Amino acid sequence: MRRALILLTVAVLLVLSTCSKSSPPRSSSGSSSQRVPSWSEDTLNAAAAYAKEIGSAAVLVLHEGQVVFSFGDITRKYMCHSIRKPFLGALFGIYVERGIIDIDTTLEALNIDDISPSLTSFEKQAAIRDLLMSRSGVYHEAAGEAQSMIDARPKRGSHRSGTFFYYNNWDFNALGTIFEQTTGKKIFDAFNKDIAQPIGMEDFSPHDCTYVFELSKSKHPSYFFRTSARDMARFGLLY
Repeated sequence: MRRALILLTVAVLLVLSTCSKSSPPRSSSGSSSQRVPSWSEDTLNAAAAYAKEIGSAAVLVLHEGQVVFSFGDITRKYMCHSIRKPFLGALFGIYVERGIIDIDTTLEALNIDDISPSLTSFEKQAAIRDLLMSRSGVYHEAAGEAQSMIDARPKRGSHRSGTFFYYNNWDFNALGTIFEQTTGKKIFDAFNKDIAQPIGMEDFSPHDCTYVFELSKSKHPSYFFRTSARDMARFGLLY
C-alpha cells in the first residue's frame, strides 16, 4: 500500500502536463464528441439517450486523455458525495510521502475518540490504514450515514480492526479529523493546493465545500466537495 501511495504522489506531480494537453471542453451544455477510432457513434448516441433517461446531470468520456463524448453541463459544480473518500485518500498519500502521516498510527496514539458511548480500548487499536480501507472495526454512529448504511452497520465490538470490510462513514469522517489534526491544514484548502491546482482543475474552489455536523451522533463531521464533471475527469486522469 505504501508503494501505491508513493506512486500516487508522483502522479500528482506528473499529470499536469497530460491534463494541459487534454483539457475537457469548456462548453457548458449539450453533447459533443470527437470521433476517436474504435468508438461507435451509434453507441455514444445510445449512451447519451440513456444518460438523459436516468436523469444524469453530466457525463464525460475520455480515451487516452482525449475527450470522446460529453453530455450535460460539465462545468457546473455538483455535490460529489462519496467521491470525498478517494479525494481524501489521495491527500493522505501525499502527506504519507512527505513523512507527515504514518498510516500505522493507532486511534489511541492519535487521541481520537467520540461522544458517548465513546470508543473502547479495543476499537482504539485501529490504525489509519484500517480506516482508509474501511476496516476499522469501529461501528459508532456517524454523520452523513444513509439508512442502508445504518441498517448494515455491525454491532460494536463484533470485528477486530483490519479484519472486516464495512462501507463506514465513521472511518472517513474520523480520517478528516485525523488529517486536519496531523497536518494542521483544512481538507479543502489542502486539496486545492496539493491536487486541484497541480492537475489543472478549472472549477474547484474550497469555498464551495462544506462540513456537516450531526453532534447528536458524532463529534466528527462529514465533509462534502462540490466540483464539476470536467474536474472529476482530471482526477480520473490522475488515477
